[in-house]
Amino acid sequence: MIFRYQIEETITVKDYLIQNKIPSNVLTSLKSSNGQILVNDQSVTMIYLMHKGDLLEVVFPSSSQGENIKSVKGDLDILYEDSYLLIVNKPNNLATIPTRKHYNNSLANYIMSYYLQNGIEANIHFVSRLDSPTSGIIILAKNSYMLTLLQQTNIIKHYILEVKGIIENDKGLIELGIEKDPNSIIKRRITNEYINSRTEYSVISRNNNTTIIDALLCTGKTHQLRLHFSYLGHPIIGDLLYDDENYSEQEILRLHSYYVSFVHPITKKQIEIKNYPIWYKKTS
Repeated sequence: MIFRYQIEETITVKDYLIQNKIPSNVLTSLKSSNGQILVNDQSVTMIYLMHKGDLLEVVFPSSSQGENIKSVKGDLDILYEDSYLLIVNKPNNLATIPTRKHYNNSLANYIMSYYLQNGIEANIHFVSRLDSPTSGIIILAKNSYMLTLLQQTNIIKHYILEVKGIIENDKGLIELGIEKDPNSIIKRRITNEYINSRTEYSVISRNNNTTIIDALLCTGKTHQLRLHFSYLGHPIIGDLLYDDENYSEQEILRLHSYYVSFVHPITKKQIEIKNYPIWYKKTS
């Protein structure tokens, strides 16, 4: 992948790349592998002194991430794409990455197939993941440098969820401690030893004996929303882990990542994506 920069000052290539927060391992790979540095279409080294008006082009070497992911054709709901990143809508009950049980049936498999079919030279770099039963927006970087930039970017994430019972307060804040459950490989549990998770929420609507919630993740602990609302006595509908109800196989977890907003690290444009779940019907 090629990144282009218009130079505004007198500076060496190395200092400029460091100034733009390119990780040291990426700088090393540029020097030792198939990366290339061009200034005004001429190949240069890291110590080359650039001047205002120069065009710097950096050809980043491809990373190995994704080489072991099998290409499997599947439905892919693309919400946004450019040369640097891909944003998709993950359905319920689909693993984000391959596992022993889902080696050929994961979102990563489908994305690898999409890249290969369309001649896109990119690798699988999830900026964040969703649990298999959770649906919604997932952001991927197309190379390790973009991944680093996105991990340093303030990304606002909202979820929509439907819980059992009526939550009376229109708005609320949940602050709890979450730790691994020693009796389970998958589950987490609440601890009173410390606080390491925070969720802000507001009520969207109340329907019969359920409440639909907009939740803002202030932290990103595993199963955070599922645990937080279960702790309040309002488990998310369809939650097989943290709700005692014996759900049918047709029931889906009513938890969906529906909104992301951030400033694109390269283009500096504001990216805002909304995507509502299949179970939610807007009233306005």
